[in-house]
Amino acid sequence: MTNNRDKQTSEARFHKLFDDTEAMSIQGYRADGSVVYWNAASEKIYGYSTGEALGRSLYDLIIPHEMRDEVKRAVAWMFDNEEGIPPARLNLKHKDGTTVPVYSSHTVVSLPNDEPIMFCMDADMRSLEMAEAEVQRLSYYDSLTDLPNRRLMLERITSVTRNTTVESSFAALLIVDIDNFHSINESLGYEIGDQVLLNCAECLQRFSSSQDALARLGKDEFAVFLPCTAPSLDIAATEAEQLGEQIIRALKTPMLLDGRSHQVDACIGITLFRCPEATPADELLRQADIALKMAKRSNTIDISFFDQQMESSVKKHLEISQALNHAVENNELALALQPQVNAQGETVSFEALLRWQHPELGAVSPNDFIPIAEATESIISIGDWVLEKSCQMLAHWNEEKAFEHLGISVNVSSVQFRRGDFVERVKNILNSSGATPSKLRFELTESLLAEDIDDVVEQMESLRKLGVSFSLDDFGTGYASLAYLTRLPLNELKVDRAFVNDLGRHSKGALLAETIISLGRSMNLTVIAEGVETEQQFKRLQNMGCQHFQGYLFGKPSTNVKNYLPGKSL
Repeated sequence: MTNNRDKQTSEARFHKLFDDTEAMSIQGYRADGSVVYWNAASEKIYGYSTGEALGRSLYDLIIPHEMRDEVKRAVAWMFDNEEGIPPARLNLKHKDGTTVPVYSSHTVVSLPNDEPIMFCMDADMRSLEMAEAEVQRLSYYDSLTDLPNRRLMLERITSVTRNTTVESSFAALLIVDIDNFHSINESLGYEIGDQVLLNCAECLQRFSSSQDALARLGKDEFAVFLPCTAPSLDIAATEAEQLGEQIIRALKTPMLLDGRSHQVDACIGITLFRCPEATPADELLRQADIALKMAKRSNTIDISFFDQQMESSVKKHLEISQALNHAVENNELALALQPQVNAQGETVSFEALLRWQHPELGAVSPNDFIPIAEATESIISIGDWVLEKSCQMLAHWNEEKAFEHLGISVNVSSVQFRRGDFVERVKNILNSSGATPSKLRFELTESLLAEDIDDVVEQMESLRKLGVSFSLDDFGTGYASLAYLTRLPLNELKVDRAFVNDLGRHSKGALLAETIISLGRSMNLTVIAEGVETEQQFKRLQNMGCQHFQGYLFGKPSTNVKNYLPGKSL
């Protein structure tokens, strides 16, 4: 009697739990597909009331016609084997005929003396899809002017210059800088400054050949791309100079702001190039920026063209490239570790950040030498060095009880991943160092997902079998999508610092950070936020459900990490 009462109480509890779960649609089905359970969230997601759904067929209610045969086979397999199938992203059907994207999990519950029931648990992905679209928009468009940003401009240049059908044509790239813009912000306030930028953007749009040929690069800089239409370099230079002069005249037109007339001046840097063009888009942008700096330094000209003679940085680029080839053997590299902490502020791991001190060049920024290392493939030997040093640290820490719990995150370049021997290299380094693989985490950038996704997943699975885990760095700023996330064997999502820097109460950054954290946790992924610099950011992220944190609030990258841990020095 007591057992029956306990069973009834337990069943009542579970029924109430399922019924009151608003975020997860839960349905129960017999082997023939007929509905035996339909909670309130199912009513909301699919449009059918419980009364309408009970007794009806799964296939008639929510399965699109083209999916029915496949779903029937999957259902039959689950009942035959009395187990679920892997969760998946599905596009199911609403009562009104519209598509409902869900992340669906399945299980079969079989109890003695009772028929087996298949339970489906569906998470509504519609709001997440909208958030994902907003993430993508913010990744490619400036939030103030709605113009394309630097990322989209670079992609546009790359696409046009490499895929043009006109042989031996010429193009131009202009960077427009608003003179002394900082003084407008300081004297008139940021609202007036924003209005000036909006007026400048509207003015520049009149000179743009297409919607994505104009971009806002930064605070007071815009880029204008003249496509590959000029038949000669001289004609391209003439057209670019004429355009520059028209832009400067137009920007000087007085604008009425806050009841007063304002006028802005501008300087322009221009680089010319042949199409098709193999020079990377960011290099072309850099050339135009060098020309812009020459114009800004001059007291007599507003427009300057890039000239190889002014290109001292090209020589430096070559110097860095050559020096990188000997950086490992000359012991010029070092690892700076930045702590990653839990919600209690306790250090749980470190990110390994590469530093280079050259005897003649001095301290070279990773932003300067990493792209060069990737372009010349010296990143292969440098990446091996980073991995070896990281694994040696892990092995050393494992001998000290106070440090044996610590892990290390290592950034991996897509160049390393593209090599067919990367998995073998990792395996050899782990074996030779004696490091515990589970303490090693690879941080992958979203740009890696632009590669062959099947090959990426295959290599990740091979590395995961070794015990290595994975973090997706700067999630939300590049190529990643929900579809990719369901395929990649990830352990961690890293919230980009751009969202952390914008955690105002009603800001888009806060919305996107909360969405990413919710998405990660719903997929059983650890979520870590980078760039945490204030207690307010730390508390806000904690309240959103973020588990791990990294940033200057907890420590700057350092080659000496003893200050971040209690007890003995590392």
